[in-house]
Amino acid sequence: MTQGLVALTGSSDTQFVVVRDPKVGKHTHEERAQLRSLPLLYEFGFTKFLHRPMWENGFRMVNYEYLDPNDLVIDESTFPLVHIVSQDDLTEERVADHGLERAGEQHVMKRLLRRRSSDDIYILVTDTNAPKAPAISTHRPVTDEYGPVTTVNYKQFVDKWVQGNLDSGLPMKTTRNYFFHKVSDHHRRVGAPADSLLALFDYDRAPPESPVWKPLYYFVERDLQAVLEKYTERIRETLRSWLERGDVTELAKQMDEMLTRCEFRVDRLDDQRQENAQLYDND
Repeated sequence: MTQGLVALTGSSDTQFVVVRDPKVGKHTHEERAQLRSLPLLYEFGFTKFLHRPMWENGFRMVNYEYLDPNDLVIDESTFPLVHIVSQDDLTEERVADHGLERAGEQHVMKRLLRRRSSDDIYILVTDTNAPKAPAISTHRPVTDEYGPVTTVNYKQFVDKWVQGNLDSGLPMKTTRNYFFHKVSDHHRRVGAPADSLLALFDYDRAPPESPVWKPLYYFVERDLQAVLEKYTERIRETLRSWLERGDVTELAKQMDEMLTRCEFRVDRLDDQRQENAQLYDND
């Protein structure tokens, strides 16, 4: 875990880290890509993530442990923890969430910070460098009350990390979700399409070991009893928290088309992957 902390901050001295990612906050149009930082932090060894339940939506791009702020039990196993929350969600006492009332997360943060020791790693991913929570202080940022704190600019960090550690063909302006750049790197290594999101999810050419197959198995194994006529919309909404605007709808269509072709069956997905393996057999 210390190694992951050093990768993120350049030091193991500070255990409280604020990662500023504007996508966590509200947007001009619909909210999107709030969880885009999660796959990179997971790569660094952080596995526990606390965030709004609607962002998780049942689908996990990586196999992390999800903690719901409404049901969180503060115990000795809480840390290390990544807390993804917007400034608005920290400020509100109670907020409406799709017709349901839920508590604002400032009180959750307050309990966590009071429980946390100086050796416990707490990573706060939010849309500001100086997050405020009235339950903690009415005037001063949380970082002033519970320092020392290391601040990381997610956009700058992920750009540098991808360029230095992956051979991704995706432009950073397409997405700053590490998962997709890791897929692109994998595809390039075997000579598969790698330079756009739609190319990555071309299931007629996707390598059999590519991570792009994982979401299809998720939908088959968990949604088989609730297949919708307009399943593309289900997939699009699932991707919404992970991916910025752009090719999301077309991406969802490609996934839906392969699921339909395979009749939502695991064995037929396996057959399609095996068929694709012939494209990359260099023996």
